[in-house]
Amino acid sequence: MAANRQAKLWRWQHSRATAAPANLEPIGFEAIEGWAADGHCAALECYLRSASLTGQPVPDAGEVQALLKDRQKARAFFEKNFTPFRISAALGLLTSYFEPVLKGARKQSAAFPVPVYRRPPDLMPLLPGHPLSNRGFTAGRETPNGFEPYFTRAEIEAGALAGKGLELLFVADPLEAFVMHVQGSAQIELDDGATVRITFDGKNGHPYSSVAKLLVQRGHMTLEAADLEGMLSWLRAQPDPQAFLNENKSYIFFKELEQDATAPRGSSGAALQPGRSLAADPLYHAPGTPIWVMAPELEYEGAPLRRLLIAQDTGSAIVGPQRGDIFAGIGADARRFAGRTRHRCEFIALRPKR
Repeated sequence: MAANRQAKLWRWQHSRATAAPANLEPIGFEAIEGWAADGHCAALECYLRSASLTGQPVPDAGEVQALLKDRQKARAFFEKNFTPFRISAALGLLTSYFEPVLKGARKQSAAFPVPVYRRPPDLMPLLPGHPLSNRGFTAGRETPNGFEPYFTRAEIEAGALAGKGLELLFVADPLEAFVMHVQGSAQIELDDGATVRITFDGKNGHPYSSVAKLLVQRGHMTLEAADLEGMLSWLRAQPDPQAFLNENKSYIFFKELEQDATAPRGSSGAALQPGRSLAADPLYHAPGTPIWVMAPELEYEGAPLRRLLIAQDTGSAIVGPQRGDIFAGIGADARRFAGRTRHRCEFIALRPKR
């Protein structure tokens, strides 16, 4: 029942992207500033991670290695198989996300009190047209009285799921656990010396609310100070930081990836690639779509960001034709980049030639 509902929802979401209205202006590749100088081999490597999963054009198996070694050939592949379309809309917004590293354990203790929950079996995605869906919910739970909204973050933090065998593992810091929820993945360094990678496996269906935006709106912080580290510093100084976190009713559930997993996975199922994977709105961009992103005020690898990214992920806050979230990777540098990235951008979407 749940699997069938999930399959129907996936088919509906995928059809939205191909049918979604958008103001698209066809242009030539030669008109794309920076196109010829981009690292097309890296972009193609990222693209191939999801192309077979999403129905995008793929090169012949015998061509792949040659394309990945020759930037001109990789560039020619995109030019042969796609038509670029400039999105005629107001300037968009580019943010960034990363894979945090947390300390954790398999058993709860005073050192590791914060549970990380796996997806509950009673969490059901809502199909379009459902009354809860019309109110902004994406999931709910089935009760004797019908579908109801799932537990909020506040209810879950207060113990709504405790003792049900859903604890995947435990981490030390509730604020870093919240960061993990926002990012959708993490590496957990366990107290026994092992390291595991966990990734998004569903959410409680409540709309996402930005805590940083809330703090700015209420006058607690300026917009300039409300980056990731600024927000965390402010929250740590409060007597009850959880009360502010609970304002974001959305709550994420996780699953553990296989031991040999080298990267977190996006919603398309593809392993994410730093600097090339993009979370985009599936209403406008089908999974696997190559998107040329221009954010001239954002410096990336020593130059203004102009590069080919691949839509391999989604996010609750990623809404609109020119709204994107670039995956920065793992580690302190990725965290700093992601924490400060909030820049104007423009998209050029590459649509498959028919």
